[in-house]
Amino acid sequence: MLRTTSARLAAALLGYFVLVIVLLTLFPFYLVLPNPIEISLRVAPDDIVENLILFLPIGFLYRLTGGRPRGAVFLGAALSASVEFIQIFLPVRTASPVDLVINTLGAGLGVWLYDQIAAHIAMTPTMVGRLALEIPLMGLMYMLVPLLWMNALALRDAPDRWVLTAMIAASGAIVLSDIYRAWWGPAGLWSAGRMALTAGAWFLIGSGPRLLHPLPTIPLTLGVVLLTAGLAALPWRSTDRRFERTTLRRILPGLALYLLLAALWPPFQPLSVWHGTLGLTDRIEPVTSRYPAPLLEYLAAFTLLGYVSAEWRGRAELPLTQDLPRLLLITLGSALTLELLVGFQSGHGASLVRAVLVVAGALFGGIIYHLQRDYVRFLLGRGPE
Repeated sequence: MLRTTSARLAAALLGYFVLVIVLLTLFPFYLVLPNPIEISLRVAPDDIVENLILFLPIGFLYRLTGGRPRGAVFLGAALSASVEFIQIFLPVRTASPVDLVINTLGAGLGVWLYDQIAAHIAMTPTMVGRLALEIPLMGLMYMLVPLLWMNALALRDAPDRWVLTAMIAASGAIVLSDIYRAWWGPAGLWSAGRMALTAGAWFLIGSGPRLLHPLPTIPLTLGVVLLTAGLAALPWRSTDRRFERTTLRRILPGLALYLLLAALWPPFQPLSVWHGTLGLTDRIEPVTSRYPAPLLEYLAAFTLLGYVSAEWRGRAELPLTQDLPRLLLITLGSALTLELLVGFQSGHGASLVRAVLVVAGALFGGIIYHLQRDYVRFLLGRGPE
């Protein structure tokens, strides 16, 4: 039983990352008896970076729930071993003992990172302020990182999706610059530069799977740095410390356009008679190992939508039970509208399963916001543990 707000928040995030790993590694979920069994010993730098980043949160979040270091490493190894075993029966996958080792090391790296932070930082209300946990919209910056990860994976097979990457990056730059102007402005040249470099570091963390590829990572990173510096230098005229709605109004049009493009990507496809399917596809066909990345990016985008929707009403201090119906109405309407549009595109068309998945992801994003809010209130002495 998870009795503390921090443990419940960590467990929710841990479950989210486990779901992402399962979807990423086991799609499209149809099994056959292998003949013969294929095992790969290939070592690719891109795969090493991706696997380390993917499993690092498993070790970190397991420790955050109060679990022991050995248990975190065992969880990472057990999850990886289960994935590699099932991949033996997936025609479009190849099991790899190298991946098992790298994934386990990733979980161990997460344990090490948590222990280093825990050894040097006491989570007091003062430290909460230093980490900006109580600042409006800072949690949104954390939620944008998994979205950037999924987008970076999707870029491998569709490099033109850098347009979507730029839209995510611009949203992050706007949020960070508004946070700076509202809490620490007006900005001098040196302080604005530091905030811009912080934004660049945030984008590089989110671009982890693409760090070995200069294009489009370097140009987009420079764009984030310059945009943040320019916006941070502008005067801030509001005196309200709760500025989240003002900033959300700035980024919501871009996020709405991003969601539309992510659903219809690639845009400007030929139109057809409306069609759809109950599943993700109406036929079994060969797919590449990165095929689910766009689906995962779409799922992460709706998780972010749920978080943003809940934060929009954050000042009302609604309990989760009262907020969920509103959240369901907003996200269900958004998902069905987008599926209606996708149904007119040539290709696979609309998908009921995809709509259900993204609505569930959005509800989960809203739950994460409420768990985070409860945790911050406890740390600041305004709520129960």
